[in-house]
Amino acid sequence: MHLQGDEHNLNLICYLLIATGVIMSVIGFLGCFGAWRMSQCMLVMFFIILIVVFCLEMAAAIFAYTHQDSIRQYIDDSMYDVIHYHYGHNNEYAKVFDQIQTQFECCGVKSYRDWLRSSWGRELRSRVEIGIGAGTVGKVPASCCNAEGLQSYPTTCGLAFDKLELYTYEEFMHSKGCSDAIYQSAYNNLELVICFCVGIACIQLFGMFMSMVLCCWVSDRAAKRRKAESSKI
Repeated sequence: MHLQGDEHNLNLICYLLIATGVIMSVIGFLGCFGAWRMSQCMLVMFFIILIVVFCLEMAAAIFAYTHQDSIRQYIDDSMYDVIHYHYGHNNEYAKVFDQIQTQFECCGVKSYRDWLRSSWGRELRSRVEIGIGAGTVGKVPASCCNAEGLQSYPTTCGLAFDKLELYTYEEFMHSKGCSDAIYQSAYNNLELVICFCVGIACIQLFGMFMSMVLCCWVSDRAAKRRKAESSKI
């Protein structure tokens, strides 16, 4: 139930962003065509839609900020779901998760121990039912291996870690979990994201201002033309 609620929150943000993208296409047409034709109606529509887009973006930003814990939990649960059920059975899931572990130099969601509960290594655990290795023997994907691991096990890194308890191979694996690695990367680039968003907001506000200036100019020009025509009569 909790996972479904988090998924609903994330989907809502996605729908807001998609709606924003569609509206931006309409904005481009109205802004260019309205300025070219000097159409007061189109310029007013351009202004109104820009306000709507600005409000949608603000709503998405506020929603993401106030629900960031739920969004993080949903992402963590999704990664756990991949490790536990999909990694050994779906190549697309495996490829994406391997890219994440390689790019962010991480292993598992919280740590490499998450792979001990993966269906990918279930055939091994079925053989180790009793004894010192029960629950602690397993393997990890090669994408979990650090530089030392790839150097020591060039072709079997991760896959060959099923001979002893998995913790004995810690020095050959990435120490960070992917959850912390991803969010640390996001926080490291937070200032850049904020600057980008502020720049977009300034452009939109400038577009609103200029559309109103042009709209007022068109209106004033039309009023002067009507006044001139009436004076001739």
